[in-house]
Amino acid sequence: MRNDLEEKKIHGSPLFRFQYYPKPEGCTQLLVPCHWHEEVEILVVEKGRLTVIIDGKHLTSSEGEVFFVNSGQLHQMQGSGSGNVFYSFVFSMRALDFKENDYAQTALLAPLGEKWCFPERILPLHPCSYPLMNIMAELKRLVEERPIAYELLVKAELYRLIALLRQHQAFVLKETQTQEHSYTALRLKTVLQYVADHYMESISLEQAADLMHMSPKYFSSYFSDTLHISFIQYLNRYRVEQACILLQTTALSVMEIGLASGYSNFSYFIRRFKEFQGCTPLDYRKQLNTLS
Repeated sequence: MRNDLEEKKIHGSPLFRFQYYPKPEGCTQLLVPCHWHEEVEILVVEKGRLTVIIDGKHLTSSEGEVFFVNSGQLHQMQGSGSGNVFYSFVFSMRALDFKENDYAQTALLAPLGEKWCFPERILPLHPCSYPLMNIMAELKRLVEERPIAYELLVKAELYRLIALLRQHQAFVLKETQTQEHSYTALRLKTVLQYVADHYMESISLEQAADLMHMSPKYFSSYFSDTLHISFIQYLNRYRVEQACILLQTTALSVMEIGLASGYSNFSYFIRRFKEFQGCTPLDYRKQLNTLS
């Protein structure tokens, strides 16, 4: 993450800005911390229930539901249990631009991001749900099998997706969406950014509440109501996520990783890691080595 919660990760490659993200292997406790990126993200929930938070609005998924995250929207995903089956696509709208300003470009593509936004979600009973799920399945097949010229076929499916949503008048006015959620998202960013910048240090509920000019009791209630997780749980999950990154990318000892992730008490670090990952940090690293 950059200092402003923007995800700096490159989705896809510089020459093909499209990325497929399957459900992480062995994932039982899921937390994708709040972040944003310029690309559009599509989340497909095949089975189970996830909580998706977009600009402070929390949405509980149902099976066969599709969520859309527009460029710049602050979002988070969380869930528990091995029964959740989901995947996502992240892509740049700029990659879909035509070099020549024909009708498709000026009237159908250009307004996306300027005047119109993707809908928040498409429920299973929506008229376009069935063809939409077919497009999602075809995109998944293409990125998994990678046939010759699959990049062109992926773009063709994305054009089909946009046409389908346009035909069903599913796009949302950008001004309506922004006015509805921007204030909540702005308030959230203050404390979430503080966690991202200072998770290695000691952070108390009182410190976080002071950032929002709230009493600790009111802040605790506000945070839980907004993100469906307590502040302390969020802080611990964020620290464990950072510890997972260090376990994957460094040769630091488990104790060093615990300290670098904000845990001065080693036993407490182990307990919190097992709570969210279902195993010890050492076992987590061994599983990574087995997979590689």
